[in-house]
Amino acid sequence: MPLQLDIDQYLIEEAGEIDVKKMLILSHNRMGETLININAVSKDMILEALADPNKFPDLVVPVTGYSAYFYSLSPEYP
Repeated sequence: MPLQLDIDQYLIEEAGEIDVKKMLILSHNRMGETLININAVSKDMILEALADPNKFPDLVVPVTGYSAYFYSLSPEYP
């Protein structure tokens, strides 16, 4: 089963929660699962992406039932 995680950049850059994320990934793999999509985003990044989606061509966001590149979504979608 795929696991979609959206993590605030603060947890990666400031809070130093690398060990927790490492254990989460290893546990997921030990359960026999193989697919994890992890986004490290901030509120500011999402607001910038809303203003100019092409600025973040690699930003993947969860959409009901699937994931999509943010820039490919219709402006009416978010």
